[in-house]
Amino acid sequence: MALRSRNKINVNFSMSGMTDIVFLLLLFFMLTSTLIAPNALKLLIPQQGQAADTEQAFPEVELQASGVILVDGKQVSFEQLGLVLDQKLAGEKDPALKLITAPGVTVRETVRVMNVAAKNNYKVVLKKEKIWQ
Repeated sequence: MALRSRNKINVNFSMSGMTDIVFLLLLFFMLTSTLIAPNALKLLIPQQGQAADTEQAFPEVELQASGVILVDGKQVSFEQLGLVLDQKLAGEKDPALKLITAPGVTVRETVRVMNVAAKNNYKVVLKKEKIWQ
């Protein structure tokens, strides 16, 4: 006499619950990623071969490691920087400036100058470090 269990084990696995969860997570991440607005400055970094395009009459702002700010070779204070740039870029249809940093200049000082440019809607062309004597 063979004894058989009355309860049969169901070996099927339903994926419908898992697909619903994955779909909801996908929808959530797609919606939240579009709400993120990056808080960054727009920089123009010249590529190799574009040197002729960036050699326009942009004022050069040089940051030295000692904290000195030079605009076209003339020393200015940080407080005067906005006024000097306004005078140099008055009447330009697409105002931009070259920002040159020396080795040893902190990111904080560089960002302070870039914030002055962003406040006045100037484009910033970030050039490679200049070797200082």
